[in-house]
Amino acid sequence: MALNAVTEQQYHLLDQDSTEDDQMDQLQGDHDTVSRDAIGAQSHAEEDASWQAAKSTKKRKQEALERRRGSAGLQDQVKTGTPTFKKLPKLPPLPKDDYKIVIRPNQGLPLRNILTPTLAQAIIEACQAGIRDDHFILRINPGSNIAILSTKYEEVADKVRLIRALVLNGRAHAVRAYAANGDDTLRGVIHGVPMNTSTETLMAHLRVRTHGVEIITARMIGTTKSAAITFFGPTLPRTVYYYGGELRCYPFRPTIQVCKVCREKGHRADVCPHPDHPICRLCGLTNPTDAHPCSISCASCGEAHPTGDPTCKERLKPPKPKQPQVQACHSDKLQQGTSNDPPRTKNLRWFSYEEEENAYKSADDKHSSRSHSRSPGRKPHSPSKKSAPAPTQQNLHRSPPGWGAKGNGGDQGCTQQASSLPVSWAEAVAPKSACTPPITQNVHYQAVIAENKQLKQRLDKYENKIMWLEKQLAQLMGATPKTTVQASQNLTSHPSEKLRDNGHIQPQSTPPRDPVANIGTEQTATNLSLQQQLQLMQQHILQQTEAQMKTVICRIS
Repeated sequence: MALNAVTEQQYHLLDQDSTEDDQMDQLQGDHDTVSRDAIGAQSHAEEDASWQAAKSTKKRKQEALERRRGSAGLQDQVKTGTPTFKKLPKLPPLPKDDYKIVIRPNQGLPLRNILTPTLAQAIIEACQAGIRDDHFILRINPGSNIAILSTKYEEVADKVRLIRALVLNGRAHAVRAYAANGDDTLRGVIHGVPMNTSTETLMAHLRVRTHGVEIITARMIGTTKSAAITFFGPTLPRTVYYYGGELRCYPFRPTIQVCKVCREKGHRADVCPHPDHPICRLCGLTNPTDAHPCSISCASCGEAHPTGDPTCKERLKPPKPKQPQVQACHSDKLQQGTSNDPPRTKNLRWFSYEEEENAYKSADDKHSSRSHSRSPGRKPHSPSKKSAPAPTQQNLHRSPPGWGAKGNGGDQGCTQQASSLPVSWAEAVAPKSACTPPITQNVHYQAVIAENKQLKQRLDKYENKIMWLEKQLAQLMGATPKTTVQASQNLTSHPSEKLRDNGHIQPQSTPPRDPVANIGTEQTATNLSLQQQLQLMQQHILQQTEAQMKTVICRIS
């Protein structure tokens, strides 16, 4: 009997320690269960402070989202999902930017036996039909015996958090509703604060110097000298300042839920599915007697210490698994186009509202087309050169992301492997080490190439005809035939060199020869006549060729 009295006294001390842990979970707004004593001790003023913190977090998230949208054109972030290690498939996540209201019933109402639509109807009736079923999403967590209501409307969240009772199956059940802080908040713990310090004093004298981090709420943990702080920002600060004094900030880790009634993990005593199951809370013996030999054993690790002892190695929940470095390296290689593995598909998203899905799709389309809209167009090439002409304006919008302006490496027409990852304009115009020739299967591209070949054949025909006429002229004049280098250069030169600003063709003016020196003989007159005819024919052929070349260039551009 003396041993049982000592063990009962030890358990009473541990029960006080567990009550402090329960108050810690209640402060952070976690989805874990909270003890019945902590629920009854929280006042309405503290619930209002939690609601104000949730609204403040919502406002800060919207401001941060607007800042990210403003700088989205300078830097694109590639998001990769963390791997899951659970065997069973997880439910789709609730909308990230919605208000989350946690509804926790008192002991005696197991939510696992209630259908979700039935509970949703009871919530609508408790709000006196002030909300509709398309204003929120309700999800039941049977392990913690809580219901989570997600809504994007502040009015709906404000009404639901004031619910104190729900009528189910003709019977009223007392419940407690409070606003959760959300996943974008960080939780930390500091030590060395005087006991019974009020929340107003903590908020008035707590400061943080970490850039981009703000303090949302702060509260003491039970009757200890530790305080829990909720931050909003990208990182958890290492130190905070209270009355100017520097205190180390430790990350918060929730404890593993262990029931004090049945000694099973995953739930607590207020939601125990077997409240009448007789078991010793110290040793775990089923159907114990008053004088049974009791040896203390931990329900978490099985060692010889009470359950929930601070020295227990399995008392706290393990941290969330981080993203492996192999997957991060694969994402970087895939973004640079150097990975040989197949591209990873985009993580499927789940939306609660149609306008949210439409906004996400429009933002994704706008993001994927940024590289095409900002890439400068390439200059058209001359048909006389052997390089392929530039694609048309229609093809530029349909070309792969690698078709950008000429980079430092002088590579053009580079294509990139199709990938579901977004590509920025900077990546699209960056020079690549390995390039492949452009795709030339376009119908318009092939038509331009065929027309270019026909024009070159006609030019060769005209050049041969000019050479024959020059030979005939040389025979009549008794002189050596001149070369046609200058004529061929004039015919094959780029037509843009002879175009004015208004687009009209300026025919080349050849200096006329002096006919006065050869006047006097009939042969000289005949030679002058043939020479003038040859010049007129050359000008006519040149004008025709330039007109056709201008037409081809207009089609290309």
